Amino acid sequence: MRVSLRALIRYAGLFSIILLNTCSSSPPTNIGDVCSIFEERAGWFRAARASEKRWQTPIAVTMAIIYQESSFRSRARPERKRFLWFFPGARPSSAFGYAQALDSTWEEYQQRSGNASASRSDFSDAVDFVAWYVSNARRVSGIGASDVRALYYAYHEGNAGFQRGTYLSKRWLMQAADQVQKNSEKFGRQLGECRAELAKSWFEKPPTTVSDKTVFKPVTRSFS
Repeated sequence: MRVSLRALIRYAGLFSIILLNTCSSSPPTNIGDVCSIFEERAGWFRAARASEKRWQTPIAVTMAIIYQESSFRSRARPERKRFLWFFPGARPSSAFGYAQALDSTWEEYQQRSGNASASRSDFSDAVDFVAWYVSNARRVSGIGASDVRALYYAYHEGNAGFQRGTYLSKRWLMQAADQVQKNSEKFGRQLGECRAELAKSWFEKPPTTVSDKTVFKPVTRSFS
């Protein structure tokens, strides 16, 4: 099969864009649309799908939690407290990265998952951590797979805190959990419309030619 030099240049350019987007530490352009996120960061979809298969935690759930925790910022940290209303003080916790995992919880994940070199600022590791934690919460606290609100309580408070009901005195946390539930449902609907297309390999998405310009077929979906 003969391939023109022009076509090779186009494919090479597209590959470079995909590679740069996958490695980028900045948040995706449209963090409220999971299909848009995965179109922009193809490597993220592969990582989320692998974690879903390993821990039986739906992609929509892991992505909704990461959205709530860090808005997909790789090096997110809690804001520092202020000393004398001006000077920056200590941070309220050691939470860091996409999943806002604490030092101690991350170390436990590294030991139990076998992923000793995992980094909290790496999306592949972070999404696997969230899927692992949710799977553990379902087992330890007996939370149903579809009760994303309760799963987020356990994620934020720990299984012991969830079982004691510590979230009941935190109105802001209850509101956040409501939002995670809603985003999980929204992401699930969005994935239902684009997952099959996302799952195709790059070579299964041939370009179409329109007016002598090569364009790639977009994933069609709603934005509800």
